[in-house]
Amino acid sequence: MINIKCGDCLELMNEIPDNSVDCIITDPPYCVGITSNGIKSTFSDFYLTKPFWEQIFREWSRISKDDINIYMFTDWRTYPFIYPIFYKYFIVRNLIVWEHGLLRPGNWYRGSHELIIFATKGKSKRKFGGGEKDIIRIKPESSELHPNRVHPSQKPVKLLEKIILNSTDKGEIVLDNTMGSGSTGVACVNTKRSFIGYEIDEKYFDIAKGRIAQAQLKREQDFFTK
Repeated sequence: MINIKCGDCLELMNEIPDNSVDCIITDPPYCVGITSNGIKSTFSDFYLTKPFWEQIFREWSRISKDDINIYMFTDWRTYPFIYPIFYKYFIVRNLIVWEHGLLRPGNWYRGSHELIIFATKGKSKRKFGGGEKDIIRIKPESSELHPNRVHPSQKPVKLLEKIILNSTDKGEIVLDNTMGSGSTGVACVNTKRSFIGYEIDEKYFDIAKGRIAQAQLKREQDFFTK
């Protein structure tokens, strides 16, 4: 089951029944860096977005099953603000470091990783092995890097597949309410999971729709050639 729609995720998530989603994997805007008027944003600017995050996490809590795993990409500037709001609704288990091996712009210890908040709800049982580390080293494919990438913050499908396999079984429902170019949806197709995806930008929604359809076609072709 693939269910993707273009629109405001806060409105679209109202269509999802209570206690029905098995896993949430999403990469929301970090709200850091330079604002539209060219002025660098500050930590106090985050408070303007607090009502939005309250709504998002409240809705996640409503639609998620009691044993859900949640993976939310973030960065070191956003994490201190997001954490206390997130913790009101879920149990934050760890902060995963995704080491992508690239060098980000800058002069003060240039970044080569991103952070992923890992959380559960209720008495969730661990589905992955006890030896799994909180550092994941997966490099993006050339197609996922500039100038070939189709989204500025595109994540590797292999990274998303690993997360999905660690936290779900075949057929279970994964939600990405800010799906961008649809990489989570592609990973769900590849791992035989159901997917719900929302994207407000029409350009990226069309890209996501095409990439997911292509992944479905490839899976069907692989099935008939085996």
